[in-house]
Amino acid sequence: MRKIFNQKGRFSASAGIVALSLAALATPAYAQDVDPDEDEDEDQQVGVDESDPTTVTPGGETEPSGLIVVSGSRIQRPNLDSPVPVTSVAAEELLDDGALSLGDALNDLPSLRSTFSTSNSQRFIGTTGVNFLDLRGLGTSRTLVLVNNRRHVTGSAGDFRVDINTIPFELLERTDVVTGGSSAVYGSDAIAGVVNFITKRDFEGLEISAQSGISERGDNGRYTAAIAAGKNFADGRGNIAAVAEYSKINRVLNVQRPEISGAFIGFEGFVQIDDLSDEGITNSDGIPDFELRDGLRLDFISDGGTLRPFCIFGAAVQPLACDADGNDVQFRFTPTGDLVREDNLNFPGTNNVQGGTGSDFGTIGTLIPDIERYNINLLGRFDISDAVRPYVEAKYARIEARGAGTPSFLNGICGNLGGAVGLFGRNECFDEPATPTFISFDNPFLTPAARATAEAIQDELLVGFGFPPNSGAATGFAINRNNIDFGARTDVLKRETYRIVVGVEGDISSNTRYDISFNYGRFTSSLAATNNLVFANLQNAVDAVRDPATGNIVCRINADADATNDDPACAPLNLFGVGAPSAAALDYINTDATLDDKAQQYNLLGFVNTDSSGFFELPGGPIRAVLGGEYRKETASSRPDDLSATGNTFFNAFGTFSPPDLEIVEAFGEIEFPLLANLPFADELTVSAAGRVSDYNSGGGQTGTVYSYNGNLVYSPIPDLRFRANYSRAVRSPTLSDLFAPLTQNFGFLNDPCDDETINLGPASRLINCRADGVPEGYDADGITSNTGFRQRGDEALKAEISDSYTVGAIFEPSFLPGFAASVDYYDITVENVISQLPANAVLALCYDATSLQNRFCDQVNPREPEGDLNQDNALTTFPINFARLEAEGIDFDVRYSKTFDNDDRISFRALATHVLKRTNFLDSTNPNVPNVVRGELGDPEWAVNFNASYRTGPFTLSYGLRFLDKQFINGFETTNSFTAACVEGRGTPGVGVIPRTEGSPTCTPGELIVVPAINPDATAEEFYEERFYHSLRGNVRVSDDFSFYAGVDNLTDQAPPLQLTGSGGGSSIYDNIGRYFYAGFTANF
Repeated sequence: MRKIFNQKGRFSASAGIVALSLAALATPAYAQDVDPDEDEDEDQQVGVDESDPTTVTPGGETEPSGLIVVSGSRIQRPNLDSPVPVTSVAAEELLDDGALSLGDALNDLPSLRSTFSTSNSQRFIGTTGVNFLDLRGLGTSRTLVLVNNRRHVTGSAGDFRVDINTIPFELLERTDVVTGGSSAVYGSDAIAGVVNFITKRDFEGLEISAQSGISERGDNGRYTAAIAAGKNFADGRGNIAAVAEYSKINRVLNVQRPEISGAFIGFEGFVQIDDLSDEGITNSDGIPDFELRDGLRLDFISDGGTLRPFCIFGAAVQPLACDADGNDVQFRFTPTGDLVREDNLNFPGTNNVQGGTGSDFGTIGTLIPDIERYNINLLGRFDISDAVRPYVEAKYARIEARGAGTPSFLNGICGNLGGAVGLFGRNECFDEPATPTFISFDNPFLTPAARATAEAIQDELLVGFGFPPNSGAATGFAINRNNIDFGARTDVLKRETYRIVVGVEGDISSNTRYDISFNYGRFTSSLAATNNLVFANLQNAVDAVRDPATGNIVCRINADADATNDDPACAPLNLFGVGAPSAAALDYINTDATLDDKAQQYNLLGFVNTDSSGFFELPGGPIRAVLGGEYRKETASSRPDDLSATGNTFFNAFGTFSPPDLEIVEAFGEIEFPLLANLPFADELTVSAAGRVSDYNSGGGQTGTVYSYNGNLVYSPIPDLRFRANYSRAVRSPTLSDLFAPLTQNFGFLNDPCDDETINLGPASRLINCRADGVPEGYDADGITSNTGFRQRGDEALKAEISDSYTVGAIFEPSFLPGFAASVDYYDITVENVISQLPANAVLALCYDATSLQNRFCDQVNPREPEGDLNQDNALTTFPINFARLEAEGIDFDVRYSKTFDNDDRISFRALATHVLKRTNFLDSTNPNVPNVVRGELGDPEWAVNFNASYRTGPFTLSYGLRFLDKQFINGFETTNSFTAACVEGRGTPGVGVIPRTEGSPTCTPGELIVVPAINPDATAEEFYEERFYHSLRGNVRVSDDFSFYAGVDNLTDQAPPLQLTGSGGGSSIYDNIGRYFYAGFTANF
């Protein structure tokens, strides 16, 4: 097995098996990740020019009273001062490139991680085409998304993540990003912060816009068109505006980017070139152990089928299976059905070869999916009087997405020994030779020569085990096959989102205002997954024989004497060679899987905004306060088709998800004390606080009552300089999926702690518990823990996650340099009690390492087989628990400058940067104090910078954009760096993940802090993916006051992702994978 030094542990399973497993291990759309607005302050404003995307319209929403509400608070203020860090980005700045996805544009901001984007949304079942935001990389479920300061219905049934693709950009005014916990103001999920989309209030006129683009390679066409119309009426007391948008993104196939979509990408493209230590973990001899190679393929599987012998006894006993050096060779089925030997350079400890005909999984599937989007939005208001001002927001969004994944595969893990029983104390084909990967020697699709070769390979292996030559003990062989000719496995999704907000606001008195609104949202999703293998039909079709009566090749079930198992629809399947399967056989073994999701949100919000100006004022002004309440109900459901729900298809088995309703009743308040103002060395001194109490009723869940609160300080010694500080306690309540997710099927490679090699490497209780559970002395789990089935579910005992965040910042706007402003903000966020799904290996470790078998973890381990094996079909059940911790610390920078000259020419620039000081996860349930450093790993650079500049002269504007991404670890931080961790009893030097210590490793006192050495300091010659600079240019011509035209180019220097990364992974999507891109568009006003 290839040992790969990866980002999260000491080594992972075979790269080839991992590649295969990804298709089968995809999680449902409602799986959670663990992962993880403001108004522009007035004194940060450097002058506003709506035609200049580097300047930002003031971030506050001006009320009829003249006061302003800034994101991060519901208090109405006389200015744009915000006590929390806020980054406001104007809509023109966000969309100043060829991207047609608002979410993708936001993901390019330094403070957001590209966890779910257009390019990487195909990683899980049911998520193709979605875009979820992940502030600070703390997880998409810990970033709260609002529209006009109100919640938005989810885009993922069972949780509260909002699909940004449903938010229109035509009437968008700006996007505010608030850093730090904001649950006291907005409620659950605002742990990392808030992203608040603010729409235009009084749009008037008719505007038509369109844009089209194409890559330099002639693909990835992107098209959008929009029409917006608005009208003021009743002397300006009312306004109604509507917008309709359409956009289309054309897919890009992997084969259209061969330079970044080979069989292995990134670190997977490295192969072992130097001997490792005896334990296969580290060898610090100064020689890199792994080297990047091109053209790698998997040796153990091919598109036409592979018979994989195992060279166990050497070339003298197994001349067919072994080369002269004792290495495995492979036998491939050619398109003509011949079985031929293939000798390739097989790198030590790997399943990778250069050249040959092994499978290359990277060439199948879509790099970018097809996405088609329709959006209709309506905004309206009417001021009946100052006391009664009703408003409405309504939207309909429809998104259709289509992506293609890797083909299905057959992975013959039964040892190639057919029906031979007893060689290792058990049948190597799971006690029944008729499996979808098992080929009987009497299969009539085999050519005589191929049959003879297969029989000889199996016979010599049996001889090595002591059988006489030509014993006939083997009745067939297992086949490994990448089914590229079974039909593309595509996901076709249709999502619809409805949302309506109706409300009324008004003045109760000159200093007291109210706002009451009802918000209803509905989300539906329909998934059709094509060419889903039906295992029972596949097994029937593979097991073919020749009908003695007719001479035709038929399914064995239709030719045997048992009439009860006949299936007239069964068509025999030829697996030997690419293109061998018949259309009839493919129709029989394939079906379309479906998954229908639905979610609804009901939200009633009311609050009163007041101040003390009618009674008294402090030296800095009146005390301001908000008092309100909120009611929210969330419903969700998910239903797969009946066949897929059984687990008898290639599509993972999902149970029907029908949880009870989640209801939340909340009360909240804010208060602000302006202590000083307009004094020497005290231009402003303001303190404020907020609090919220939330009661959760989830029909069996035990979340209960939770509290969130914050405190803020703003101090300005002089008008040019202001300091701000904030502390926030925020919460994330368990979602319906966290609590009630049904049993779903999964597969994995389990490390059995009761194996004879590891049973003595844990605490003394491990040996006692394993024996008590019936595991015999000397038990060998090799070959049994591979690809083991298990189940996962939710857990009703979950509590809310809790975070503490601190922010300290300064804003400098010198009066001696008009047009310049700079801000710097430090943030420190710690999330405790994090809800995390226990890995299957952790359940085993926590079960057998406990003081006895009577614990909640052993309750989830199913009874073992009589020989001591884990149940291969369903070994155990995993579930989420509150145990993990997340930490994030960093500094944000925002610098801008603009100047208008006497001739009305204008220059401006803006730079946004984030420097990550710490980003660490503590996810090891067996040792919660072991750090897993994320900072600097793939997808989480230490530095990220966006820079935009523009020059306008007359009707022409030229804009330049730069995006910088710092270097990122190839192998993961722990591979080449030491770290400090607490010792765990019986484990010796701790590792990352549930990895037992090896014999002879040093022991330590439980709880003792020790320095854990780097796993492999010389793993690779290259330690980092190199830094990237992306450049863009755009030119705009204002032909008249009513018409403008623009054109631009993104990724000007045609930068590809480093080291053959696809740009479509969970971390690699931070890189552009399309290359140089051209676009043009226009805007017309009437």
